[in-house]
Amino acid sequence: MAGNERAGNEMNRVAVKADESYRVLELFSGIGGMHHATQLLQSVSPVEFEIVSAVDVNTTANAIYRHNWPGVDHWQRNITGITTKQINKLRPDIIMMSPPCQPHTRQGKRRDAQDPRSDALKHILHLLPTIPSLKYILLENVQGFETSESRDMFLEVLDAQGFHYQEFLINPTQINIPNSRLRYYAVAKKKEIPWQTESPGLQEDFSGLKSCVDLLDPGIKRGDIKQYLQVGEFDEYLLNEKVLGKYAKILDIVNRDSVRSCCFTKAYGQYYEGTGSVLHEAGDLDAAYGLADLAGNDAKEVFRALQVLKLRFFTPTEISRLLGFPASFSFPEETTRKQRYKTLGNSLNVTVVAILLRHLIS
Repeated sequence: MAGNERAGNEMNRVAVKADESYRVLELFSGIGGMHHATQLLQSVSPVEFEIVSAVDVNTTANAIYRHNWPGVDHWQRNITGITTKQINKLRPDIIMMSPPCQPHTRQGKRRDAQDPRSDALKHILHLLPTIPSLKYILLENVQGFETSESRDMFLEVLDAQGFHYQEFLINPTQINIPNSRLRYYAVAKKKEIPWQTESPGLQEDFSGLKSCVDLLDPGIKRGDIKQYLQVGEFDEYLLNEKVLGKYAKILDIVNRDSVRSCCFTKAYGQYYEGTGSVLHEAGDLDAAYGLADLAGNDAKEVFRALQVLKLRFFTPTEISRLLGFPASFSFPEETTRKQRYKTLGNSLNVTVVAILLRHLIS
């Protein structure tokens, strides 16, 4: 009996009412990762989300978003031009946003709040006090945001406007998703809405979110790479002589049984170090690389030694699966491979966002 009582208490910790619904404003909407997170949560929980509007300035990302969600009110515009009146017409309960990461990345200049690309976030922070319907906020950004001036500004506004918040620095690999994507997340809600579980300080794992992770378990693919791969031959994704001849030694190589892969960035397919893993489809890796070492700097001989491995890029569809996008997600035909890689690299992990959203409204 005691065990059943504990189980019941655990379920109650994350319970939501069957008639619970939320109006969501999706800012910096990209290709719709946050929207897909609401749908994933909705599929396993008695809760409804309505995306009242999605806003982004990127033409390519917006075309992909509209291709997948043609019925959503979608604004292609700079967020700095949005007014209080326009937002209040939407009456959002939740704002979900993934502001530009470039001001905070290790590869960038880290100009932080001084970077013009931070202006849109600053504008939203200026508007927050004027949105009476707003009860919840979820923000995603890169590792490094947690030590930024922009983050400090964000938290100051939350404090001033009567929000309490929790911060996370977490990676999908911690729930056995075989793709690294360490990101900063903040979830906030009005103080009159209590947290069921308090998490002071920056949380760096899912330990305080177990109930939310367990709820979404049917939607989480776990384990090795192969379950995310497409079926068929993908010769057009094989690494060519130029790539193998010059960059063979810096590639991050995984196979179908691997339980990890590197973070896929927007430069995947153009640059070859630190932009994502490549897939080993055939042959003996050690033997082939041994022959390549004997070839020295002769690019043609290196290629001859390594081509037996059938090393290839992951397809955009395979990357979208690793990021948690559903099987229904697709790209418009006119979207180039380069555009697909770039927009996916700028996106987020759908499953992680769904877990945090569940935690936020619980």
